[in-house]
Amino acid sequence: VLKNRDFLAAIEVIFNDALSYYASKISELIKSGKVKEGGKVTFLAHNARTVAVLISANTGFYGEVVRATFNKFMEDTKNEDIEVTIIGRLGRTLFLEEKPDRPYTYFELPDYGVDVEKLSQAIKHLVQYEEIRVYYGKYYSVVTQKPTVYSISSGKTVSQKTKNAPVAYIFEPSLEKILMFFETQIFASVFDQAIRESQLAKFASRILSMNKATDNIKDKLRELTLENLKISHSLINRRQLNALVSSVY
Repeated sequence: VLKNRDFLAAIEVIFNDALSYYASKISELIKSGKVKEGGKVTFLAHNARTVAVLISANTGFYGEVVRATFNKFMEDTKNEDIEVTIIGRLGRTLFLEEKPDRPYTYFELPDYGVDVEKLSQAIKHLVQYEEIRVYYGKYYSVVTQKPTVYSISSGKTVSQKTKNAPVAYIFEPSLEKILMFFETQIFASVFDQAIRESQLAKFASRILSMNKATDNIKDKLRELTLENLKISHSLINRRQLNALVSSVY
């Protein structure tokens, strides 16, 4: 997962360079009046809506990261008129407790590994939106996992002032076909990465939670052992007092 971060970041740089090159060519058409200014370079059909996606979990015992991610998700979306998509039974339960009347779309993905068919269904639903905000827990270290938002916007706005691309490319078979492939594959890859990032953060959080629970159990056992000794001594003292009283009488 950690190595894949760098890989996807590098691929995204290439995609943005290619998109900038295409946008610079489109800007030439804008200047000539052949293309309307303010449009976006995108090769997928979008519905001009925004969707917020919560990646949660199906079960509990994942520590604090799931609840923290949910809280951030709710705080960011409470006053916005945007679509909501929930992934994971636990997230759906929490959402219905707070917003039982708000419509949402639900998908269930495994807490470990990836179900390709279910992932494809979720991607097919999300790719139609103009902007996709993905909320998930991100792994920073074994002891640190934080809620994260990754925003995926469709295309690149073009205008007469679009800068020249930093890199000039030669495209085969065509720039449009390559960018269409990139746009589709990058979205799928980024979303898949978000799912895996969430899984990694959840398992790290579970390790911390289980370690904390183990420490709490040890502390409780020490307390109970001490309490047991106190009770045992109290019973011994009581028997001794009863024996003394009996011997006197």
